[in-house]
Amino acid sequence: MTEGPPATATAALRSAAARISTTGPALQALGSDRVASAIARAAAALSRSGSEVAEDARRALGESTGLSDEMVRWALETTLGPADEPALRALAEHLRAPLPWAVVARARLAVLVLAGNVFTAPFRAICLPLLSGVPVVAKASSRDDVFPRLLSAALRAVDAEVGRSFEVFTFPRGSTALLDALVSQADVVSAYGSDATLAELRGRLSATTTFVSHGHGVGVAYVPEAALQRDPGETAARIALDVAAYDQRGCLSPHAVFVDGGATRRARDFAAALSEALGGLASRLPRGVLPVEMGAAQLQWRGVAAVRGELFEGDGWAVSFEGEGPLRLSPGYRNVSVLACDAAQLGRRLLPLGAHLKALGVAGDERARRALAERLPAPLCPRVSDVGAMQSPPLDSLADGADPFTGLVRWTQVD
Repeated sequence: MTEGPPATATAALRSAAARISTTGPALQALGSDRVASAIARAAAALSRSGSEVAEDARRALGESTGLSDEMVRWALETTLGPADEPALRALAEHLRAPLPWAVVARARLAVLVLAGNVFTAPFRAICLPLLSGVPVVAKASSRDDVFPRLLSAALRAVDAEVGRSFEVFTFPRGSTALLDALVSQADVVSAYGSDATLAELRGRLSATTTFVSHGHGVGVAYVPEAALQRDPGETAARIALDVAAYDQRGCLSPHAVFVDGGATRRARDFAAALSEALGGLASRLPRGVLPVEMGAAQLQWRGVAAVRGELFEGDGWAVSFEGEGPLRLSPGYRNVSVLACDAAQLGRRLLPLGAHLKALGVAGDERARRALAERLPAPLCPRVSDVGAMQSPPLDSLADGADPFTGLVRWTQVD
C-alpha cells in the first residue's frame, strides 16, 4: 500500500482544484470563439515546423515517450495540425441547445485522469471542456506528463486568461489521498486506463459525479476482396501506417488484419505485402526504443506465429500469417497478425473483443464502411474509418461510441 501524503499536500491539491473551478464564469464570458483561437494558436506553436518552441517540444517528447523523432513529429502534425480555428469553432457548434427552450447547465470542473501510452491523446480531452466553458484539471501519468504540461504552457503563452482554466498535476500511481482530493472537486471525471484502474476509480467517486471511462482498447483492420483486386499494395501501405503510428501502443492501433478474398493464398500474399510496406516505413518513421519487457513478449509472440503459420519479419517489425486460426493480440511495437476471414464471419470473429474494440479500419469507400458497420453485432461499436486514418480521428469523433461532451454540458428543459 502506498503511504499517504502529508495532510498539507492533500489540502493544497484540493484547494488548487477548487480555485481552478472558480474560473468557469470568466472562461464562459470569453466565449468559445476566443477559446478556439487560443487552442489553435497553442497547437500551432507546438507543431509548427522549424519553430524553437516546436523543436524543444519534440526533443522533450522524444525523451519522455521513447518514440523516434520522426514519429513524434508525425504525431504532432497529424494531431495538432487539423486543430485550426475554424475546426475548433465547428466543434463548439455541437453545444447548441437540442430544444428551443433549453438552458445550458455546465459542469463546474472537469478532471481528467490520463494514461501515458499515446502522448497526444490528452489533446482533445483537454480541448472539449475548455470549448464548453468548463475549467479542466489533468492528473497526468507519472510515466509521462510532458505533453499536457507543454500544452498548458503554450496556452498560457498565447492567452493567459484561457490558460488559467487548465492545470496539470502529477503524482505517483497509488497516491489515493491525493487522487481523492482532486476528484472530490469535480462534477465530471474522464479517465483513461486499464479496466481494473477504472473500476477502482469509479468506486472512489461520489454518486453525484459523472464518470466517463475510456478503458483498454484495440484496433482491427479488414480488407474486403474488392480492395485486394483494386490495389493491394496501396492498401498494405495504408495499414502499415496504422500499425506503425505510435509504435502500435494505442487503443486505436490495429493488432490484426482480417483479409477476405475467398482464398487463403490471397491473405498470405497480403501478409507478405504488409511486411514489405512496414519495411518501407522503417526509415521514414523508425520504431523507437523497445522496452526489455516488450522484447520478451515480442519474442514469444513471434515464436508462436512461426509454429502456427508463417512469419515475415524485419529489423523492427513482424507480420504473422496464421490462416483462419484464432485471433491473437500482438504485444504491439509493430507486430501484427494477418488472418483469412470470409466477410460473413467477420462479426463473429470480432465479437469476443466486445467493448474493447475501439477502432475498425476498412479498406474501401464510405459505402463499404457503413455497410460493414450496420452488420456489426452488439455490443460492438468501434469507430469505423478508412485504413490509413485509424490513428488520426477527427476532432468531433465519438468517444467510445458516446457523445464527446458527455458530462460537460447538460440542458435544463423549460416547458
